[in-house]
Amino acid sequence: MREQMRDTLVQSKQTGEPSANLDTPSGQSDEDSSREAVQTGQNAPFTALPPESEPLSLIAEIPDRDIRLYGAPDGVVLQVGEHVQAFEWDYMTPRGIMPVMHAADYDADGEEELAIDLHIGSGTGIAVDELHIVEFDETGRMEDHVFAESDYLAQLEEQLKFRVVSRDRDVLGEITVGSRTHHVNLAAFASEEYGKILDRLIYGSIVWFEASPQKLTAEIAVGVGIETFATPQYIGTVQADVTYRNGRFYLRNIAFEPYPEYIVS
Repeated sequence: MREQMRDTLVQSKQTGEPSANLDTPSGQSDEDSSREAVQTGQNAPFTALPPESEPLSLIAEIPDRDIRLYGAPDGVVLQVGEHVQAFEWDYMTPRGIMPVMHAADYDADGEEELAIDLHIGSGTGIAVDELHIVEFDETGRMEDHVFAESDYLAQLEEQLKFRVVSRDRDVLGEITVGSRTHHVNLAAFASEEYGKILDRLIYGSIVWFEASPQKLTAEIAVGVGIETFATPQYIGTVQADVTYRNGRFYLRNIAFEPYPEYIVS
């Protein structure tokens, strides 16, 4: 489902025309609550499964480890063996993309953690995942850590630099990621009708995390701002490995990949 949605969003990009309802992080479709209101990683006292009057639905599991994640009316319930813990997480949107959960030693400390990838935001031009790592042990301890939006956007802001440059008669976007520089063809937007191409990149409305037993990765759509356009025009994606250490997440091996129509020939 995530792969199908990714392909749909990529195919929906316009070239030289404003994107329809591709909201920036400050905007969200009516079908989803604002991402600023998302409650993440807040533990609620909980020692047993709720009564049958409070419906639960199985939304992810690792059967051979007796680990299950249930959807509850006000969040989720995580069961690890005989221990359970409630978390006030958003975990579903009208698109019905189910959480993904794996157990592995993601921080190389000799103990396994749970990686849980939730889809928390959807709408026209919006697709936002949220990545959690839950540390647990045989005593029933379950300690949640979330890769907050403010955290990964700040890391991207630090790593990505952008400016508009002219080369002969071409208008290019120059994107620097660390020590590597890329150029994208922005000729489709070089029009007095469209106004100025802004010297900044826009990201945060399309964010995918991928969790597997081997690694954690991120893919984030990158757009440019056009003076007369209300929404970003997506020109490519940033792909990165995600590492986890001591409760913190880091984007590593960040690389930019332009969409084919913006590649400089």
